[in-house]
Amino acid sequence: MTSVLVALLILGFTPQKLIKVKLDDSLTIYIPEDFTPMTPEDMQQRYSSHRKPIALYTDPQRIVDYGINRSYSVWQEGDLEMLKQFYQASILDLYDSVTFIGNGIRTVNKHEFVYFEFESTILPENDFQRSVTKYTYLMYALSGGTTFLFNFTCPIYLKDEWQQTAHAMMDKIKLK
Repeated sequence: MTSVLVALLILGFTPQKLIKVKLDDSLTIYIPEDFTPMTPEDMQQRYSSHRKPIALYTDPQRIVDYGINRSYSVWQEGDLEMLKQFYQASILDLYDSVTFIGNGIRTVNKHEFVYFEFESTILPENDFQRSVTKYTYLMYALSGGTTFLFNFTCPIYLKDEWQQTAHAMMDKIKLK
């Protein structure tokens, strides 16, 4: 019985099959085959921003998300350590509680990325709300005067199911 349970746990949390998505000549990502682009309504409701993202995808239940965004910034290619410190402080300010699983600078497909993998909690503001706790994997890259942001997020209760897939998605980013 124990070996069956262990086998189910191992099989249940294997990475999703990923498909290639070429967003433009300089950017290719891989997403789970059942992810679809978010509707404009979903984007507006869940990710309000004055800047339209490059792409936002979600799972069939609309609770696991992956997005790519860009900002034109003053960061230079050699500013990765400073960029890391800046965004780490921003993450800590954004949430009531943050537990970092990992963070640093790493190379993916010959490009340097700043990454943050963490669990976060936003506490309720009143008695009618509940805490929101999520698993997030972020990666930032500098290229041609642009800061690219890759953002995977899911509810914390799905972390064990999705963490390997999030890693696989981030490990396949191709940025020229």
